Amino acid sequence: MKHHELKISYLKYRLDRMPHGKFGLKGGHKVIYITFDPTDKKIDSYHKKVIRIDSEEGHIYAPIITEYLRLQRQLDNLSALWNSIYFNEPRLVEYPLNKIRKTNLNCEFFRNAKPNQNLYKPEELTIEYRGQWFRSKNELSAAQAAESMGYRFKSEVHVVGPKYQYDHFPDVSVEVPELDLMIMSEIDGVMEKESYRIKSVNRQNDYYEDGYREFKDVVFLRMLDAGTFDATEYQTLLRMAIETNIDDLLADR
Repeated sequence: MKHHELKISYLKYRLDRMPHGKFGLKGGHKVIYITFDPTDKKIDSYHKKVIRIDSEEGHIYAPIITEYLRLQRQLDNLSALWNSIYFNEPRLVEYPLNKIRKTNLNCEFFRNAKPNQNLYKPEELTIEYRGQWFRSKNELSAAQAAESMGYRFKSEVHVVGPKYQYDHFPDVSVEVPELDLMIMSEIDGVMEKESYRIKSVNRQNDYYEDGYREFKDVVFLRMLDAGTFDATEYQTLLRMAIETNIDDLLADR
């Protein structure tokens, strides 16, 4: 329920701060009808701004309106689901968020982070997906599982810990914009081998010693069978991390 409310609030916050509109045709030309622009109070549903898509201004507005339509669909779907489950209206969470616990792993960090920063040999990076490289099918499956939840991902970004400045290269990092948060994840896929278990535990300890907390900053998927990736289990870990971070919001106290 809390996450559902938070996503609705976040989408409303985003939509209030971007132009609204739709695509259409006028005089045989593809155009964009702008029905709201936070920077121009003269524009509304009765006084639309019409922009040809093939114009310079159209090239600027087209991706913005595409994003607006995507976010509006998400909001409509979440609102319909809320109304089908609950009688009360969702609480409005104010943005920017006020958090008890601060972290450097925010959306700005995610946007600026470059993928594939760990220095592996080229032959170790055998799988390419959406312009990023993965060492294993399990890491790729984790990225796709996060993507199916509507979240962006990056593979092997470079994270310097706040306490001891260890270098971390999480297998998959996931952006959670409604929390202004990046969640790191390690996919431990060969836990049946003792040498790998030792390496995995040591890596987990590095995160802990550096001040990162499990189910807050990082999740660990410990696979007993490297040949079977359970997307539902991984998504559950992400949801648990999201819920525990929601508890850090001052508005929820």
